[in-house]
Amino acid sequence: MAHKAEEHQEGHDERWLVSYADFITLLMVLFVILYSMGQVSVEKYKRLADSMRAAFTLGGASQIVDSQINQAGGKSADGTSKPIVIPGIPEGPTQSEEVAGQLTNMLSTQKLGNQVSVQTNIEGVLISLSEKLIFAEGQADLPSEALPVLDTIAAMLRPIDNKIRLVGHTNNSPSTNPRYPTNWDLSLARATSVARYLMSAGIAPERFIISGQGEYAPVFPNDSEEHRNLNARVEIIIIYEVDHNIINLNAPALVP
Repeated sequence: MAHKAEEHQEGHDERWLVSYADFITLLMVLFVILYSMGQVSVEKYKRLADSMRAAFTLGGASQIVDSQINQAGGKSADGTSKPIVIPGIPEGPTQSEEVAGQLTNMLSTQKLGNQVSVQTNIEGVLISLSEKLIFAEGQADLPSEALPVLDTIAAMLRPIDNKIRLVGHTNNSPSTNPRYPTNWDLSLARATSVARYLMSAGIAPERFIISGQGEYAPVFPNDSEEHRNLNARVEIIIIYEVDHNIINLNAPALVP
């Protein structure tokens, strides 16, 4: 009887081995699963890296960029360097940049300082003429000294057929001219005066889009005389349309 009790106690004490074995088995399965997941991730990243490497290597077989893009690059027929060409994006400087450069060179001979600036923006070429350069304070009539600058601009505008946006601006000083009771009136009258002169210089009227912004679109805080002079301005924007169909939204982002 005592012998049977001893065997029963010994068997009871070794039952933990079964649970331990089950735990070890489950732990091994967990590590196998983690290892497998790690291998899948590595493979995915390797495929992604290969695809990216091909996309950014000239002449490689790209899987993530639009098939319309010419990835050849290299040299053109005359031996000069040729960049990668994307539909809708010009190969060299845009026409607006060329016009801005030419106009800057033409105006620089007149030594106008910071009273005129030429730059490119999202619409095209922006020419900013300060009040001090082309108008007397509170006036919208063009003085004779402003005409050579406008003649230079007209000479650049005549050979092209782009639309022209004219926007008048003032500083925050209230209008003192009874002809223009508000800064809205003054800014619009100034833009109209510039447009009329350019029309008389041979620019077709249908090319103009005229507006006035009053004091509400300053480029500087109105905290000094210099800043107020620069805020009171007329902007001439030569509009260059761009092709907005640059990105192929239907193309897959990544082919595994």
